[in-house]
Amino acid sequence: MISRRLVRIKALQSLYSFQQGESIADFQWPNLTPKQKTYFDDTLSHLIESIQQSHDFYLFLLDFPYELSQYLLEEQALEKAKFYPDQTKIRRLGLLDRMPLIKYLHRAVTDSQRKSFAFDWANLSAQFDTFYQWMQEWDFVTDIDFFEQPTFEQQQAFLEAFFANLFETKESFFDTLNDYYPGWSDDELYTTREIEKTIQGATSNGVVPVASVPTLNSEEIELAQQLFVTTAKNSQSYESQVAEISDNWDPSRIAVMDLLIIKLTLTEFLHCPTIPVKVTINEYLEITKNYSTPNSSRFVNGVLDKLRIVMEDQGMISKSGRGLRDK
Repeated sequence: MISRRLVRIKALQSLYSFQQGESIADFQWPNLTPKQKTYFDDTLSHLIESIQQSHDFYLFLLDFPYELSQYLLEEQALEKAKFYPDQTKIRRLGLLDRMPLIKYLHRAVTDSQRKSFAFDWANLSAQFDTFYQWMQEWDFVTDIDFFEQPTFEQQQAFLEAFFANLFETKESFFDTLNDYYPGWSDDELYTTREIEKTIQGATSNGVVPVASVPTLNSEEIELAQQLFVTTAKNSQSYESQVAEISDNWDPSRIAVMDLLIIKLTLTEFLHCPTIPVKVTINEYLEITKNYSTPNSSRFVNGVLDKLRIVMEDQGMISKSGRGLRDK
């Protein structure tokens, strides 16, 4: 499942793109011109697609050990064809193929891919030899190669270490993924956690708990649509609410991302009754630290705190569920 933070980030990015293309102030809801409606609908469609692509890329990376194993089997066949083949090299090249879990993951990925799945390891195959050389540096690879048939638990531990080393020690791997898929830097935390969870949840009889593909009825996309649509439609009224609690209010002097973050927060305050106020504020402050200016966090925090106090005093914020009304 796509994390709510990632959904918030993608909604923020879509609002930024939407605002850069058209002036929200010119949109007279609900009486949009045909051109405005098309632009609005297209931006919303791109938001939904970006969330589904995050899931696609998770599947793409989950299948990496299998794709690498197929490359290594080809290298193994070439070595076997030599007049004096290196038996140690042949054994090492077949390491990944000796792990049924890798085949289980591949089968689960294949069964879960959308028809519009856009990622293909063939586009990165020129780097497979480099990836394999990295493997030779890792002690846990040498350790597991000792076993002709590693236990299922050993296979799980191996794959967890395999992905951890790629993500944590190989900056060039990160750069390769970021060049191939521009959303990787946003998706990294979600994807690495989901891969770890999938490997840990797999069973020896071939069952792999692959995360579900986000659909129009899934929680992630419903939240994304609500954040984008509600914020866009209430943009002007949100600015008026901020003006009431701000001295010398001038939207043109506020960083675009700061203002959009404040508006998204207001949408959650007023239109997302199941999300606690504290959670909303903390989430958007963390997003501010990563996606706005160095000094933005303090400013946004001050504005959000004033808005929270005023709106709670006026009874504008209504939250349901245990603990959701706590300040």
